[in-house]
Amino acid sequence: MLSMKGDGEGRRTEEEIRQEVLRRHNADLVAGFGEISEWGRAHRERDWVASFTDARAAYYVHQNGIDHLQVWTAPVPADTGAESVIFIFSVGTGMGAMLPQPSGRFDVRLNVPSGGRTDLVSFNVTKESRIWRKGDVTLAYDVKRREWASGYSPMTLDPHITEESAATFGIMALRVPKSLLTPGEPTRIDIVPYNRQPSKRWFKMDVDMFARPIFKCGIEDAVEMAMSGPQAPVVGDFHVYFGDVHAHSGEEHGSGRSCGTGTVAENYEYGRDVAGLDFVGVAEHDWQLAGAEDWRARQEQMDEWTEDGRFVVIPTYEWTSLKYGHRNVYYRDTGYPYFDNNPGPEHNAITEESRSPRDLWESLREAGARALTIAHHPSVGFFPVDWGYMDPEFDRLVEVYSTWGNSEYLGAPFPGQAADRLPGLGAMDALKRGYRLGLMASSDGHDGNPGNAQWSVRQPHIHHRLGSGYIAVLAEELTRGAVWDAMYARRCYATTGVRIVLDFRVNGALMGSEITAPPDEANVIEATVTGTAPIDRLELVREGQTIAVKEGGGEMTQTFSVADACAGEATWYYLRVVQVDGEMAWSSPVWVDPEGADE
Repeated sequence: MLSMKGDGEGRRTEEEIRQEVLRRHNADLVAGFGEISEWGRAHRERDWVASFTDARAAYYVHQNGIDHLQVWTAPVPADTGAESVIFIFSVGTGMGAMLPQPSGRFDVRLNVPSGGRTDLVSFNVTKESRIWRKGDVTLAYDVKRREWASGYSPMTLDPHITEESAATFGIMALRVPKSLLTPGEPTRIDIVPYNRQPSKRWFKMDVDMFARPIFKCGIEDAVEMAMSGPQAPVVGDFHVYFGDVHAHSGEEHGSGRSCGTGTVAENYEYGRDVAGLDFVGVAEHDWQLAGAEDWRARQEQMDEWTEDGRFVVIPTYEWTSLKYGHRNVYYRDTGYPYFDNNPGPEHNAITEESRSPRDLWESLREAGARALTIAHHPSVGFFPVDWGYMDPEFDRLVEVYSTWGNSEYLGAPFPGQAADRLPGLGAMDALKRGYRLGLMASSDGHDGNPGNAQWSVRQPHIHHRLGSGYIAVLAEELTRGAVWDAMYARRCYATTGVRIVLDFRVNGALMGSEITAPPDEANVIEATVTGTAPIDRLELVREGQTIAVKEGGGEMTQTFSVADACAGEATWYYLRVVQVDGEMAWSSPVWVDPEGADE
C-alpha cells in the first residue's frame, strides 16, 4: 500500500508517499483541496459531515443551474521531472431526493493562469466506481462507502443530506499533464454542474482542516485507476463492453417531429465522455426521420463518431408501430435503408396501411441487410408487442429493462412509474412460447443523456428508481462488427444501468448458446458475478421458474454452481442477479436440447 511500508515498518511519511508515486507513475501527488476559492455558490457543512475520511467540513454543489465550486489545490511541485500531476480529493455524490431526479453532468475546469480556462473532463453522479477520460486527462472515482435507502424511506446522512435515496463516498484522483500547470503554484479547479433542467443531485468535496493529508488514506486504487485509464473486464476469451443502444435526440431535420433532447452529437458525446460507454445507438423513430437523405446523413455521422477500440456507434432506428409494438432495427454496418412502419400521412397510427413485422423482415431481406430487430417495453399497455410475429433470423434479443422499467414478467420488481402492464407479453412470456431470445437492456432515453437517462421535460412520464439500462456484450474487440456479432450470437446480458460483470454458462457453454446434452446426464450451471454493490442474491431461472437461489452474504463477488437433472427434455436457463441497492442483471439464456432429438 502507498500509505504503509512492509510488515513491522509502519507508515510512510507524506514525502515518502509522494516519492513512491513519482517512482511508480512518474507523477507528482498533490492534495486537491488546499483552500476554497469562492464559496458563495457552494453549500458549506461543518457541524456533521457524511464522509469516510477524517473530514471536518465539506462543500456541496447541486445540479440546479446556480451552484459552482471553486478550489485552490496545494502547490504543484517544481523540478521533479514528472510528466503528470495527480490531484487527490475526498468526495461524495448522491441523488438528493427520494423522487427520481433529472440527470446531467459536472464539468471539471482548470483556471491556470488566472483568467485562463481549460475544460478537462466531465463526470456524473454514480453509484459505482468509475473512470472518465478525455484526451490526456483521466478522472477516477474509487467508491469507499455506499448508502441506499430501504424501500421508499428517505435517509438522513448529515444536515445537508436529509432526504437521500442513494449516495457514495470515496477518493477521486484527477490526472492532468503537468504541461498544463504552473510548477510551484497552486492550481484553481472549478466544478461546474450542468443540467438541462434543475436537479437535486449533488457532489461534495471534503476539507481536512487539521493537516492530515488526504493521501494518507487508501488512495492507491484511485491512483492506479487514474494512471491505467478505463479497462474492459474479461469473461473467458472475451472482453465485456457496456452500451446504451436506445436513445433519442431532439433533431428532426425537416420531418417536423422529434421526441428527444439535444443534438445527435451531444448524445454521442455524453454517452462516450460522461456515461463512459463503449458503444451507443441513437434510435430515432421512423417518423422522426425526414427521408432517405436525412437517413444517409445520420449514417455518415455514425461513421464519423466511431473509433475502433475507443467508442462505437451502432446504426439503428426505431420501427414504431402502434399496431404491432415497437422494434428497434440494428444494422451491422451503415449503408442500408430504413423502412417506415406506416409510410402514409398518419405516422404512428393504427390504419390499414400499417405494416406488420413480417413486412419489415421481408424488406430487410430484399435489401440484403445484416440486421437485428429487437422488441422493447413489450408489455407496456400504451404500445404492447404482438408476439404472434417472430422471425428467428432477425428477432434474436428482447429489451428486458429500460427507463420504462422491468419488462421481465408481470409483477416483476421495479415495473416503472407510469405505465400499465399487460399479462402474457413480457420477456419471460416470449421465452415460454419457445422463442430463443437473448436478454438486453438500454435506456430508451429522451433527456440527451444516454447511459444515464432519467425524467425530462419532453417525457415527464418516463422516470425510474434504478439505473437506466445497459446492454453488456462479450466481444473479442471493440469494433462495430464485433459488438453486433456478439448481439446476434446472444452473447450479451442486461443490467439496470450499472457495470455488473456476469459470466453464465451451462455445461461450459456461454450465455446465448444452443447446445445438446445426453438425456441421462445433469446439466451443470455455473456463474461468476462481480457486482457494483454487495450482491443480495443470485436466482437461477429454468423454463420461467426460479429453481435455485444463492444468498449474497454481503459480498461483491459471488460464484454459483448447480447440477440440474432435467433428463430427456429441451429446456432453457438464465441467471437473475439482485444487488442490495436494487440494481439488477439478467444473463441471456442457454438452451439445452437432448441429443438425438432431431434424428
